[in-house]
Amino acid sequence: MTKKLWVLFGIAASLLLISYPVFAHHGSAAYDREQMITIKGTVVDYLLVNPHVMITVRVTKDGSEPVDWVVEGVSLNMMVRAGFKKDTLKVGDTITANGHPGRNGKPGMLMVSIVLADGTTLGTPYN
Repeated sequence: MTKKLWVLFGIAASLLLISYPVFAHHGSAAYDREQMITIKGTVVDYLLVNPHVMITVRVTKDGSEPVDWVVEGVSLNMMVRAGFKKDTLKVGDTITANGHPGRNGKPGMLMVSIVLADGTTLGTPYN
């Protein structure tokens, strides 16, 4: 009986250790919430999926190579409630994205809002 108890304890401890990174990911700690940045570019990819909506935006500045930015939204459910739909963005659309930059220096942000080419502004409920 003691051996079975130790095996169950080991399994339970392993599950707790494995699940910790999942909880750590679902926050905004990877982003600098004290800063707000704006980028303007062309949509390369738009994924309206769980666990986070992702938009890849190609930004080209004068005289430099294009840079692909990853604009991360919140959960699918929250984004749909904020007005995002499957056809809200299409590859080739020009958008302006506002959000909090990543702390790691890579081209990425936590989306606060986007402005579509027609002037429509869509925000996330996570500011």
